[in-house]
Amino acid sequence: MTEQFVMQQLRLNKGNKIYYWSQDNSQGELDFLIQQGEQIIPIEVKAEENLQSKSLRLFVQSNEGLHGVRFSMSGYKEQTWLTNYPLYAINVVV
Repeated sequence: MTEQFVMQQLRLNKGNKIYYWSQDNSQGELDFLIQQGEQIIPIEVKAEENLQSKSLRLFVQSNEGLHGVRFSMSGYKEQTWLTNYPLYAINVVV
């Protein structure tokens, strides 16, 4: 349900091109990749307090210049490779 909510919010911005990513060996996946002009934004959605984002970290580390975005039940938190936003802030972010 949480991923569906985020998808609907992403679709409100008509400039977003929305994609999904998964490794060939099924070892990792991202909920969303959006393209805004030339910018690529990898997005992970978490419905719980468990904020492990292994696939997002791997994707960002493998693609120089990207910064991950995670939407979750937790508050705003800035890290070097990722920014966590609370779910209610999605319309402000993307």
